[in-house]
Amino acid sequence: MHRVLGLVLMLLLSLQAPAAADLATAEAATQLQKFTGYTRARTVLILSAEESGRVQQLFADVGDAIPAGGRFACLDDSFLKLEQRANETEQARARVDIEYFRKQVRRYSSLVAGNSSAQIQLDEFERNLQSAIQQLEGLKIQSSVLAERGQRHCIPAPTGWLVMDRQVETGQWVTRGQQVARVGDFSRLLIPFALSSAEYQALQRVEALRVRLADSRIELPARIARVSPAFDEVSRKIPVELEIGDGLQAQRGGLRVQLSLRLPLASGAVVLPRAALSERYEQYWLKREDGSEVKVIYLGRDEAERVRVISPEVLPGQRFQLPEG
Repeated sequence: MHRVLGLVLMLLLSLQAPAAADLATAEAATQLQKFTGYTRARTVLILSAEESGRVQQLFADVGDAIPAGGRFACLDDSFLKLEQRANETEQARARVDIEYFRKQVRRYSSLVAGNSSAQIQLDEFERNLQSAIQQLEGLKIQSSVLAERGQRHCIPAPTGWLVMDRQVETGQWVTRGQQVARVGDFSRLLIPFALSSAEYQALQRVEALRVRLADSRIELPARIARVSPAFDEVSRKIPVELEIGDGLQAQRGGLRVQLSLRLPLASGAVVLPRAALSERYEQYWLKREDGSEVKVIYLGRDEAERVRVISPEVLPGQRFQLPEG
């Protein structure tokens, strides 16, 4: 008897409470917001002259790629070559002196051993020998310095990078430290954006990030390249840079790029299946799990044909009844 009463009670409760399948969960209403940025080089390098001299050769003009060998320009090194020749002559002279003083040291060492010469003469030749050896070492160091300066007469640049602008011409005199050009790595492009905290969080939630080239309507895969830990104190935005590279037809700066993010509406509206909304006398209602009703404002439908409503009593995550059938 008790078992039968229990089954009857469970049946009555199940009839009173809606099943889980008859409930709909309110979700935050969102809208697609577009952000526009412009491409720029992945890395920019300023080229400067490390030596003073006259520009003898230019290997790339604005828009050209740095050729194999990695040189942008070379300066006239005629005077440097003359210094190197003078150094070689001085080294040869020092070697002759060293050979002469060594012979004299051996000769006077034998004479001093046989008491045929004074020790002071041997000391003098030994001092001259050491002086000549030191002079040769100094000349070798000077030769290395001249060789290094010779290499620095050519201004290096990464192979394949594009010349963005140049400030020198062939035959122009440049001084040490003078800026001569800017080159950039355009193999991959960066697009800077300024995003709020909510917008940045929405960007992080995107699994397969893609952007659109606004002028050509081409979509390309992208990734988050850099996120600054700072923020703009005026706009309260976070500087974020996206990177694109695959599928680019033009590797250059200034391409207009659109980033689309789905963001919750600031109004706090929610979306629900159309069946959850009832209308009476031009007023709209939702029925909670416990059967109580809440009045809402109807805002229309979204792309999935769900209704968009708003009420201070309705929050995302709450559940509402769906009518049977």
